[in-house]
Amino acid sequence: MKVLMRYFTLITILTIICGCQKNYSGEYVQWGETVDTKKLKENDIPYEIKDNKVFIPEDATKKATFCCT
Repeated sequence: MKVLMRYFTLITILTIICGCQKNYSGEYVQWGETVDTKKLKENDIPYEIKDNKVFIPEDATKKATFCCT
């Protein structure tokens, strides 16, 4: 019974963690030219580089502001 309860608890925790991850779906907007992309990677913020400019999803700008300033 204890083993079954442990598995149930583990599955519940994993489901909550996976379900709470943010999926950014906004339009990509220019974020800057000299942004440390390492910080964006560490905070799971997707980005694109075009013409030496960094673009991030519009709905990720708030999180990017907190992690990169």
